[in-house]
Amino acid sequence: MENVLFKEVNISQVKPIRDIVYESLRAAILEGKLKPGERLVEKDIAEKFNISRTPVREALRKLEIEGFLEYIPRKGDIVKAIDKGEIKEIYAIRKALECLAISSVIENITAQEISQLEQLLADAEQLEKEGKPDKVFEASQRFNEVLLSASKMPKLIGLINNMKEQLERLRRITMSRTERRKEVIKEHKAILQAVVARDYDKATELVVKHLEASMQTLLSTL
Repeated sequence: MENVLFKEVNISQVKPIRDIVYESLRAAILEGKLKPGERLVEKDIAEKFNISRTPVREALRKLEIEGFLEYIPRKGDIVKAIDKGEIKEIYAIRKALECLAISSVIENITAQEISQLEQLLADAEQLEKEGKPDKVFEASQRFNEVLLSASKMPKLIGLINNMKEQLERLRRITMSRTERRKEVIKEHKAILQAVVARDYDKATELVVKHLEASMQTLLSTL
């Protein structure tokens, strides 16, 4: 495991050490710095952080519970790969949750939130023209965050975000494709138009199509 994974970690932060280790490892997995199948060794991680093994063990267990790691006897903790069955299950859950969310978005979204979403779409289009795929991904993520926030349903948002985070490793790969980035911008624009028109049926249909397209793109990467 490369030291670069932990360069920005500040052990003096006012946080439990186990949380700092957990956040660092989780970010490394989501960003693809730790690859599926890569082994995480308690002793090595503890040495890199210059801490005891107990908080490392606690962090690893939390990552196991969240599905980022799996424990294999005689091998230890490894970064969990995502298979096609798991992707299909996650998207089936997301479709149900996000259709519920979009209904609440239509009821509760404000003019300020609509303006913010329109600006994010404009930013994404400009960033795409400038050839900045990472920034387009960030703008897309922010669009999703603002749209979901407009639902005013924090518990539902938490459930959706948990599902999305499990696939973030793969979504970064698919968003590296120019064609998919352009499609995502168009899909987001259509969803926003339906929301502004307060057309629940259309918005729901577009959310399902967007998620289906995302799922098929992810499946094609495996």
